[in-house]
Amino acid sequence: MSSLYKKKSNLHLTFRIDYFYLKNQKMIRLLLLVLVLSCTTIYSQEKLENTIDFKTFLTVISKKEAPSSAQLSLFNKTSWRYWKTNKLDYNLHPEKYRKTIALYHEIQEKHKKNHSPKLDRFENKINEFKRFDNRNTLAKNAVLFIGSSSIVYWETSKSFPDFPVINRGFGGASIPEILYYYNDIIKKHTPALVVLYCDIDVENGKSPQFAVQAFQKLISKIQNDFPTAEVLLLAMKPTLIDDFLGKAVRKNKITSNKMLNNYCKQHKNLHFIDITKPMLQPNGSIRSDIFLSDGMHLNSLGYTLWTPILRKKILALKNN
Repeated sequence: MSSLYKKKSNLHLTFRIDYFYLKNQKMIRLLLLVLVLSCTTIYSQEKLENTIDFKTFLTVISKKEAPSSAQLSLFNKTSWRYWKTNKLDYNLHPEKYRKTIALYHEIQEKHKKNHSPKLDRFENKINEFKRFDNRNTLAKNAVLFIGSSSIVYWETSKSFPDFPVINRGFGGASIPEILYYYNDIIKKHTPALVVLYCDIDVENGKSPQFAVQAFQKLISKIQNDFPTAEVLLLAMKPTLIDDFLGKAVRKNKITSNKMLNNYCKQHKNLHFIDITKPMLQPNGSIRSDIFLSDGMHLNSLGYTLWTPILRKKILALKNN
């Protein structure tokens, strides 16, 4: 194709677009919409490991007032793939991603999901616990571990072989869900000591006030049923993907920890255990070697940091 023909074609295309815009603005808006949809389709087929490409993708999505469910699904999947690829570099050099993460949070906040779970969604898991309990003789006056996936992944019987341990953590459990199954996972075991860990409510976008009030309700129930039992409340851990879960997740975990620490100081038999300090580098960044590949769950090295902290506190309480 000659350069002269190309120029004429370009002029003709420009004229046609100007004509559509002047004669029929609805038509030009439809044309632009088609172009946007085409763009998102193209990006869905790419890895988007480059910051500039991902930012361009976010810019396209951000200009849509009401993305379809398919486009929001594409946004979530593409974003997760991108942040998973770049999580280590992000935590080392967050300044490189300042504009990208801001645009990502803008879209995320604008189209926030409803994270209110169905309280009975763990019925199958609770039934597994019941079947196990019915077939086995469990320890009396046990150290009972309760909470979400950080409790599930913790090989507590190996970490605390000299204590009578029962682990009743179930992955993804929020405090309202733990309360819902309270009789099956806590009350029936008559624990002498309860270890609690849960960050799910905050990670799902709930406020520190909501999370702390939920903890208070659960702790009050435990202390009412077992007035002599010690309750050890583990701090909410930082993860490599907190900022990708939501704009305020890291900040809200820190705020929640401060509020829970103050609450524990005001109540008998209630202890706040800070397990976050050894998870951080001297410069305040998070250690990357203590997580599984998802950047959220601890690996065996991570638990070797937690175990001695908790063991020291349990021994101190037992020796009092």
